[in-house]
Amino acid sequence: MTDQHRRVLVVDDDPEIRRILVTALRLRALEIDEAVDGRSAIDLIQENRYAVVLLDIMMPGVDGFAVLESINHDENPPVVLVVSGAGKQVLDRVDTSKIHGIIKKPFDPLEIADVVASCAELRGRSSFETMAYATVLSGASLIALLKL
Repeated sequence: MTDQHRRVLVVDDDPEIRRILVTALRLRALEIDEAVDGRSAIDLIQENRYAVVLLDIMMPGVDGFAVLESINHDENPPVVLVVSGAGKQVLDRVDTSKIHGIIKKPFDPLEIADVVASCAELRGRSSFETMAYATVLSGASLIALLKL
């Protein structure tokens, strides 16, 4: 598997959430880049290839909605939103075809790391266009389907 298939971008303005996600993802031998705001996330996505982007929606300045709109989804990675309890409100504001999952805070970091690692592994093996929707977790913090 090439580096881009093990590389994940974590975007969150909360340093504690970033630390928790990064720590859990590194336990799954994933390479992690971090962005503290939407502007740096956009720059990193334009400069690098990622297996998955974990994207906080509510950030000051350039928020997750703006980051999501800036992404060319034909060429860029699956995006999983990280939201604080308002999953339905977020879904009402985004084009759901542009996202591949929603993780609701609070979450189990090891559970999320397992999901992201699986997504990265599958992305490394097959073309994105042929990946099918699959329910990875139900009744847990993942409240939408991930496109794998």
